[in-house]
Amino acid sequence: MIKNKLLQQPQLKVFVSLIIVLSLSFSLYITFQLESKIEKEMFEISTSDVLYITQNTANEIKKLLKNSDNYIEDIRNNVTLQNKIENKIKLLRTKNIKYAYILYKDKNKFRFLVDASVSSEKASIDQKFDVDSESWFDVYKEKKPQLIKHEYLKSLSISYIVPILKEDSVELLLVIDFSLKKVETTNSIIALMENGILFMLFLMIIFLTIVIYQMIHYSKVKKSAFIDKLTNVYNRNYLQENQNKIKLDNYVLAVIDIDHFKSVNDRYGHNIGDIVLRETAQIISNTLRVENDDIVIRYGGEEFILFIHKSQEHKDVEIKVLERVLKNIANHEFYISQSEHINISVSIGVNLYPNKSQNFAEAFKHADIALYEAKDSGRNNIKIVKL
Repeated sequence: MIKNKLLQQPQLKVFVSLIIVLSLSFSLYITFQLESKIEKEMFEISTSDVLYITQNTANEIKKLLKNSDNYIEDIRNNVTLQNKIENKIKLLRTKNIKYAYILYKDKNKFRFLVDASVSSEKASIDQKFDVDSESWFDVYKEKKPQLIKHEYLKSLSISYIVPILKEDSVELLLVIDFSLKKVETTNSIIALMENGILFMLFLMIIFLTIVIYQMIHYSKVKKSAFIDKLTNVYNRNYLQENQNKIKLDNYVLAVIDIDHFKSVNDRYGHNIGDIVLRETAQIISNTLRVENDDIVIRYGGEEFILFIHKSQEHKDVEIKVLERVLKNIANHEFYISQSEHINISVSIGVNLYPNKSQNFAEAFKHADIALYEAKDSGRNNIKIVKL
């Protein structure tokens, strides 16, 4: 009972599952975008004042150096100027801004010129400063401030670099190092949403995989139910399932019956009878035009139904196909042992206009009448019903 329910409408289940998976994927994408947007906005809110004050401090330092021809040498040799600049940048230090200092670049090395750190951590003039990012050098190329972010578990450490220009050349760098606490509550809620969506997405992918497997299995089961195991052509189940779907306007309907088949079974046994049925079905299938959607069905026992697709270009081509079927079966050697064979024949009844009937059953009845006429006329021939 459960299996039957699983097999019901698998295509619909796949469609619904795909919609859910796509919806969850879209929700996850939106959540990631929301997280990124929140972090960006929080960062801008948290840093805007700091960056503005630092830029103003850089402008004030430049004013102190307005009469200087060489910023680096004048600061290095003028203690009073050093102290004035240090006092300026000391004002930048807060609870979150731990370090503020002036650097200069000596060839490709950065060195301290002024450091406003506490005495125990203060760097000396010309002390080397190691950098870990190309952004430090980008300041000299772009002549614009740079933000360098350093991600930690619960905080975000930032180096903000402001160039101090002389004419159009970067001479000094005012640098502050500050940290921001991450917005734990917001991040945890978003992380919870992401994990929840990922878990649901994982479950839906597993469910979708199961449904696709069920659909493939269902298709195989359904297909096997429509194929005759002995002859490997369609069976009566296929006809019952599809008789209302087959457009009779497009086909000529024929009924084929193996002549004297009961005698074959009685004389040679049912194993030989099965060989005759199997090879007859194979001959019919090989003679029909698969590319033209011709259909062969084992209707029952030794009887086959053929739907021969009508040709708009060639007249009477359907009858010619049936004539080839009749001839090919009559000329075929059915071996009953390695050295002995028999020949059989078939009778064929044809309804050229099944579309004139109200339904398949009526169309079949007319073709069956033609089949009996073929039998009464000595067998091994084709009769067309007159409507």
